[in-house]
Amino acid sequence: MTRVPAKRVLLIGWDAADWPLLRPLLDDGKMPNLLRLIEEGTSGKIATLRPILSPMLWNSIATGKRGDKHGILGFVEPTPDGKGVRPVSSHSRKVKALWNLLSQHDRRSVVVNWFASHPAEPIAGAIVSNRYSEAVLRPAPAEESTFHPRDLAEVMEKLRLQAATLTPAQMLPFFLEKLPADEDPRLQALARVYAQCASVHNAATYLAEAEEWDFLAVYYDMIDHAGHGFAQFEPPQMSHVSDDDFKVYRHVMESTYRYHDLMLGRWMELAGKDCVIILLSDHGFYHGEARPLADRGHLSGEREPGVTKDPLAWHRPNGIFVAHGPGIKKDNLIHGASLLDIAPTILALLGLPVPRDMDGSVLEQIAERPLQIDYVASLEEPHPRDGVHRDASIEEQDPWGAQQALQQLAALGYIDAPGGDAAKLVAKCIEERESHLAQVYFSTARFEEALSILVSLVAQRTSNPSYSCRQVMCLLALNRVEEAAAIIAEVVKSAPHYALGQLLFAQVELTKGNTENANAILDRVKEAEAHMPMVHLQVAMNSIRQGQWEAAAETCRRILEIDPDSAGAHDSLGVALRHLGRYEDAVYEHMRAASLQHDRAQTHVNLGLSLVRTQQINWAIRAFGVAAELAPNEPYPHRCLARIYRRIFPDRVKARHHLLRARELRRKLGRNIPSFRHGV
Repeated sequence: MTRVPAKRVLLIGWDAADWPLLRPLLDDGKMPNLLRLIEEGTSGKIATLRPILSPMLWNSIATGKRGDKHGILGFVEPTPDGKGVRPVSSHSRKVKALWNLLSQHDRRSVVVNWFASHPAEPIAGAIVSNRYSEAVLRPAPAEESTFHPRDLAEVMEKLRLQAATLTPAQMLPFFLEKLPADEDPRLQALARVYAQCASVHNAATYLAEAEEWDFLAVYYDMIDHAGHGFAQFEPPQMSHVSDDDFKVYRHVMESTYRYHDLMLGRWMELAGKDCVIILLSDHGFYHGEARPLADRGHLSGEREPGVTKDPLAWHRPNGIFVAHGPGIKKDNLIHGASLLDIAPTILALLGLPVPRDMDGSVLEQIAERPLQIDYVASLEEPHPRDGVHRDASIEEQDPWGAQQALQQLAALGYIDAPGGDAAKLVAKCIEERESHLAQVYFSTARFEEALSILVSLVAQRTSNPSYSCRQVMCLLALNRVEEAAAIIAEVVKSAPHYALGQLLFAQVELTKGNTENANAILDRVKEAEAHMPMVHLQVAMNSIRQGQWEAAAETCRRILEIDPDSAGAHDSLGVALRHLGRYEDAVYEHMRAASLQHDRAQTHVNLGLSLVRTQQINWAIRAFGVAAELAPNEPYPHRCLARIYRRIFPDRVKARHHLLRARELRRKLGRNIPSFRHGV
């Protein structure tokens, strides 16, 4: 076994980078540095978490834990006195990040621009917090609390690039053909993002050479910001985009990616041969025909032109992952990776203990030789050298910087603009944090916990149909159908044009056996929302429940034409193919689904059922075992395992164990029907 495969690890974050846009650039030779990293390393898709919100995701990457554990539940939080809101900070994080764990093990880290890293923590090494890039937007230097050690402030100020100093020659590569007019706010917005990105790169590469380090983490958000501003202008031309705008702005996204490849080339020079480089994004970004329209989710007669202003609607549930360096498999493809796996993997690569209370797992499949992993229960006990801020009395030292950060988030559409009624801002902040926590619970099959929060939110905001719909989703997952039916009836009455409400209404009707009514509802929604994969997926599920396997397969294939990475479509297609007797094809589709969304237990159940049909029993046992781990309260995976050990691989002890476990879980469910009865 390999004890310490890496002397150093470099972690590079490209927010929102996505394979669908990268692949043609790689094929055309336009990103040579990334191509080399892929060919000489391991790459693939990496599954995001819900909700797809960057501050939560990048802190899950750094801690190996979901938002309910690390405590970052949005972009902002209430101030300690409850009279306003402030950006989330390193004080907000309730658990240790990688740099804290390394510091307490006498390893040195350099951290630059990581989400919620301000104020900088006093670790072994150096930190330039996320407030540094925001300081680019103002003339005054960043506060000293932005840096650790604080004497970095002087040199960092010299490395800071101001947007106002950028020349036309520096901006032209993003447009290729001609620059927009100087007064065009879109040009000014891109200049600000470019200045921030270049400043981060200057700071990080300077520290990479000036500091001794075992671990370096740098976060770039330019791809995400550019996407929200300019993805609507990329080819193919959308109907609302003028010919002039298309000609001027069509190259911005491609040029932004190519700029990142240039920066990657510099990192490859600096890293050296003894360093493992991990490049990843927290989520993908919809491009091409999948770009979300302005009227998405609403069934009103008049169609609003353009794309949605909701930034979260652009986020695809899969990002990119590339690992390269000593001990890493070459020209290798990885499946089933999650953002939660990054922290434990980095600890294992550096030969440090891996805490079992992390929600992720070590990506052992990227290593050329088996890793020797030392597991410990937890490393969360305070340590004198971990650098964690524990002085709860420390207040925000840079209120101007905090306001600047809030205004930038508001400009991107993530929060409401600061100012106005402070009490309303605080109330909305608390509401959104609770909503995000409910999504974490729902995504991890903790339906009762999610339901409790949503009931409270519905009571506070009766006018918001999304909370009621999510309440219905929890009730359906718990098989409390009558309660779900009563709530969804009120939703479709009060918000008849809300697409999600109509879809859930159809699902309830189908569950109650009202097939004809369910089909009629879905036909109406499909006609109005033909561009929404979610609608077609519900139609496919409807066909599956009615045993219409050919129709379900055809619908799933249509979804995959729009979004090839739809985990739900691959999984549903696999179910249909299994019932059509095409077992090998079914296994392939379920494996695609699992690689795209590894934490969905139902997918592993479906995979196990298809593997049994192909006589791949050992793999089926593994699939049902994963399902049991992901959904520990569900009896069905244990029933499947008991059946295998009773009938196929006779083992009376294991058969009895799983049978008793299934019965125990079934009793705990009481009147509630298990979710996985039929494996569909």
